[in-house]
Amino acid sequence: MARTFRIEEEELLSIAHFPVKALFDMVPDSCFKSTIKYISNNSGFGENYGACVFWNDLDDYDKQNTPFYDGAEFGLHNGDEVIISTKELLYYLNLICKKYCEDHPEDNVEIMKYIDDFKIINKLC
Repeated sequence: MARTFRIEEEELLSIAHFPVKALFDMVPDSCFKSTIKYISNNSGFGENYGACVFWNDLDDYDKQNTPFYDGAEFGLHNGDEVIISTKELLYYLNLICKKYCEDHPEDNVEIMKYIDDFKIINKLC
């Protein structure tokens, strides 16, 4: 059975991180593995009402008009947005992947590989 929420409000590191919760809660189980694979390579993703964007996802125009940030920006189409660090993103990835693997143990090895890839790319090992 699919969970209603991937992240509970009390699990947020800050209430300002609500866009992170909202966006991950939008990802259906059928797209979860591919979404985590994108993130593990510092590539963003979008859902119906928001998007996750890494600095390298930006085009040249946006890079010239946006202060550099390390981590990922989570934004909702209603204007709510937050930039979180790679360490904060790793916290949320560990949280949502643990829950996903509890519901889909057959995907555990693949999901954990993506988490390890994210740690290596971002020098979090």
